[in-house]
Amino acid sequence: MAKKRRQPEKNTQTSGSRTAPRTLYLVKRVQYKTFLRLEAALQPLGVSPTQFRILTSLSHGEKRSSASLARIFAVKPQTMIKQIAILETNGLIERELAKGNKRVLEVTMTEAGRSTLRACDKVASAVEAEIFAAFDPEEVATYRRLMLKILAGLRRLPGEAEE
Repeated sequence: MAKKRRQPEKNTQTSGSRTAPRTLYLVKRVQYKTFLRLEAALQPLGVSPTQFRILTSLSHGEKRSSASLARIFAVKPQTMIKQIAILETNGLIERELAKGNKRVLEVTMTEAGRSTLRACDKVASAVEAEIFAAFDPEEVATYRRLMLKILAGLRRLPGEAEE
């Protein structure tokens, strides 16, 4: 006896009755697509978005250990050490023993790193301009204020590292 094939269920939802995607889904999609754009734009400079963030965090002239950078970016120390090694090999940062603690290596940016960061900032500005081209300046300002408001609320969550 031949088995009866199960018929696929018909979609009873029409395009008009579909629910809107969750806001968190949209946030993640925007984050992913903007990351890809930034990654592609930074690639000719030999810098990844993560490395760009590391250079940016060092741009204030502070010396940081790889452990403190790992906490800031909420990654495993091994992950940060790998990124620091790449930046050091490329001459963008240097590591030296911390004063008063011979077991800690502190990371600082080199002049080549500062120059690369300036180039990365120009690229990031161009990517932002492209992404927000459909917004007028007031909308961009509102969007930034709303994101900062969300971030301020999220910083209050226990166990999260400050950026």
